[in-house]
Amino acid sequence: MFTLNRYIDLFEKYSITVLFAVATLLLFTNVVLRYFFETGLIWVLELVQYLFAWVVLIGAAHGVKVGVHLGIDIMLERMSKQNRKITLLVAVACCIFFVGFVDYHSFVYTFKIYQWGDFTEDLQIPQWIPYLSIPIGLSLMLYHFLNLGWEIFTDQRDNIHTSEAHAAMEEMEK
Repeated sequence: MFTLNRYIDLFEKYSITVLFAVATLLLFTNVVLRYFFETGLIWVLELVQYLFAWVVLIGAAHGVKVGVHLGIDIMLERMSKQNRKITLLVAVACCIFFVGFVDYHSFVYTFKIYQWGDFTEDLQIPQWIPYLSIPIGLSLMLYHFLNLGWEIFTDQRDNIHTSEAHAAMEEMEK
């Protein structure tokens, strides 16, 4: 049975993989064209920049989901379970506020670009299309932070990120 989380997870994984592969192949092709045939595709660098923007923003959102963002938890490890939960909920609330604020303004800005009707320099596509990576990536990130906050609130999780040291300690205890 597929849930919304499963669809989002598949979207993120496939988007990151496919867009990164396409960007790599385009760059490789352009290098071959330049060095062996003394020509090149002028629009490749612009497209690769846009593809990497999508990869980075969707990847950052996926990073929230899987807990790979940098976190310092030395103080959390020394707190009681209740204080840790409160601290984590405050931290997630700050993340939700910040990402939500930036996400809202990215939608506003992208809509302004849409209204202006500008086109990209080399690809000649509407400028708002590559800029959609910002609100889409941030919306995915916001969604994951909301899920994370709910999981912490309902005691399904007691951390924000994965900790190699914590995982090693658990493994040693087995």
